[in-house]
Amino acid sequence: MGGRALGAVAVLLAALGVAGGYAAVTMSQDEPAPISAAAPVPGRSPSYPSDPVVRVLPDPGAPALPTGLELEPRRLGTDRFGVWVSVPRGWVRNDSDLTESKWAPAQAPLNTYFLRVKSITGQRLTTGQALAQRRDSLEQVVSEFELEVENDDTLVATYVNDGYRRLTMERFVELDGDGIADVTVVVIGRLSDRDGLLDLLEGVSASAARQRT
Repeated sequence: MGGRALGAVAVLLAALGVAGGYAAVTMSQDEPAPISAAAPVPGRSPSYPSDPVVRVLPDPGAPALPTGLELEPRRLGTDRFGVWVSVPRGWVRNDSDLTESKWAPAQAPLNTYFLRVKSITGQRLTTGQALAQRRDSLEQVVSEFELEVENDDTLVATYVNDGYRRLTMERFVELDGDGIADVTVVVIGRLSDRDGLLDLLEGVSASAARQRT
């Protein structure tokens, strides 16, 4: 693993508290302004809550994603822009298109966890640009988006989608030494899957290569 990848790992481990047990990472917030006295406030018409209450459904009861999964190499993408990545042995593959594939355990309940890998060389974006674009687009389509960690090539965030609270960890990998992001590795699951998701993100990201070794 290169120096930058090791740096990203250190940042994630420090921020997520994986090395010494999980410690939640929260974004800093301004202190609320003090209220001098409780008094009726004139209403406005119409009057609606500014942020609708989001109902969060209970997670599926499947066991948490374990660490140390056995990985095996798989080819993704076209001959020109394709890559090799190592994915969990026995997980079922679903190809969204020629550049993107998802893997999940066979017969796993919906809204547990999965891996997504996409070849993005053709977008011609730096890792920072690709990350910012993804962060902004994700925040626009989900509820209760909370960014936990962001560095040059990795973001970690939680959000609510389709009623379920989700944890995403996403890394943008450069392979050709030209500053362009070539692969995005995404692992999404429940809050209880945090340790397993981080371990899987590191393993798959480190395996990404143009040629199988």
